[in-house]
Amino acid sequence: MKKQILSLLFLITILFSILSGCVGDTNVSNSDDTEIHDFTFTVLDGSIKNLSDYRGKVVIVDLWATWCGPCTYVMPELKKIYIDYNRTELEIISIDIDTSETVEKIEGYISDFAEYYGIQLNWIFARDSDNIAEKYLKDGKIPTLTIFDQVGRLCYHEVGVHGYIEVPYGFPSDTPLLASVLEDLIN
Repeated sequence: MKKQILSLLFLITILFSILSGCVGDTNVSNSDDTEIHDFTFTVLDGSIKNLSDYRGKVVIVDLWATWCGPCTYVMPELKKIYIDYNRTELEIISIDIDTSETVEKIEGYISDFAEYYGIQLNWIFARDSDNIAEKYLKDGKIPTLTIFDQVGRLCYHEVGVHGYIEVPYGFPSDTPLLASVLEDLIN
């Protein structure tokens, strides 16, 4: 019964979020960017990292906030990706773009997510400390996913919910899938 209620709430939240405009446009647009990107972010443990610290890996940067419903529905898809690739070839960094949100708020979100959905969000979570939102939010909306190749070129940049290999239940049928983008970059 609890799973049925959660599934129903999940579907209602996705539909509401799509209709409310938080998700925005989900048309896939790949970047043809040759610029090498770098920026700084603050990991939840307080350490300062740069995108360039992950050179040699494909890096998915998930721009999100704890209050964003569609951002919540991207998390299980990111977890699938995190499980399928090892850390020598791919890293995921979820950067909270709402500078008013504290480390404790983000950690609470991660803990609550594990409790409610049974999914451990164990990749890198960070806060925006370098105006990343200003530089990389597409159309000013979240979730925005950006994918950088092994040398730091922006290869994918799109707003909205995403799937990994298949469109998750309750997502729009035209939801972009990331599997082929990742395979092209890693192989």
